[in-house]
Amino acid sequence: MVKAIDNIITGAPLRDIRLAIGPAEALLQDSDRPEEPAALSLEDQLHESEERGYSRGRDETVVEYEEKLQALRQELEETQHKTVGERLDTLENNVQEQVQKRLRELEGELVEFAAEAAVRLVNDLPISTEILEASILDALKHCENDIEVSVHLNPADLKMLKESGSELLSDSPHQRRVRYLKDEEVSRGGCLVETRCGVIDGRRETREKLLMETVKA
Repeated sequence: MVKAIDNIITGAPLRDIRLAIGPAEALLQDSDRPEEPAALSLEDQLHESEERGYSRGRDETVVEYEEKLQALRQELEETQHKTVGERLDTLENNVQEQVQKRLRELEGELVEFAAEAAVRLVNDLPISTEILEASILDALKHCENDIEVSVHLNPADLKMLKESGSELLSDSPHQRRVRYLKDEEVSRGGCLVETRCGVIDGRRETREKLLMETVKA
């Protein structure tokens, strides 16, 4: 309610007095409202704009940096995968080459070892009539067209053939003439066959040498 104001003298109607009192009441009502914040100064507005711009730029920079970082990480992973794959391929090829090379070496070594083992095995066998006859017949095959040949034997081998009654020492009118001669330079188990065209080397050491050369070739 509006308090009455004493000692007001007026000749105006009462309704006019009430109208005059109205603005005063409005002033009292306005005094109860909260005060509005004061407008920012130009300097504060500029500072606030700078803060917003800095924050927005920072966010955009972070996003751009994350995108570039992700692209770089992906590129690095692809490069690593490619490099690792190439290295694995190179390693596999090198291993295969080394394995094949070693297998070839082992194959040659095994063949050579087998040949040496065969030679040792033959050398360890005792000289027998059968072994000696086989050696002589093998040498005579290389001179089948010769009518007369001379077979040089170690004296001990020639004695063994005679004592065993070997058929190689028997003369036959249907066969070529073969003479058997003692020769100290011929090792046991082998022979030298002399023909008109040359000498056929049937010695054991010569056959062993030819065998090893063939294996290593």
